[in-house]
Amino acid sequence: MYSVYAHRGVSAMGAALEVLRNACVEGSEPTEVQMRDAMLYTMNHPPGIKVSDPVTIRFFKKETCEAKPTAQGYHCKFDVQVASANLGASMHNTFSMGDFYVDKETGRWNRRPPF
Repeated sequence: MYSVYAHRGVSAMGAALEVLRNACVEGSEPTEVQMRDAMLYTMNHPPGIKVSDPVTIRFFKKETCEAKPTAQGYHCKFDVQVASANLGASMHNTFSMGDFYVDKETGRWNRRPPF
């Protein structure tokens, strides 16, 4: 009996911590790692397109983000160098800014497509 209640308590506490974590993430700008991961995911999973040659990030450095988010998310500047056998991926080397937001369903940071 005790282990069942303890398990429920742990589950409830885990859920509460997840809600708290998401609330904290939504209230602050993304970290360099979150921005890099969001950009990498966006480049390798564009909507409606299958990426045959995965894109990698050779270098990523966060510069600044605007203090207050816009309706599109946090507008941030960064330096990036991407690599891929896909020549179209090199266009991402010309972007030095983007909008980052927290996905409500996954709780993960995403980057809005630049085009």
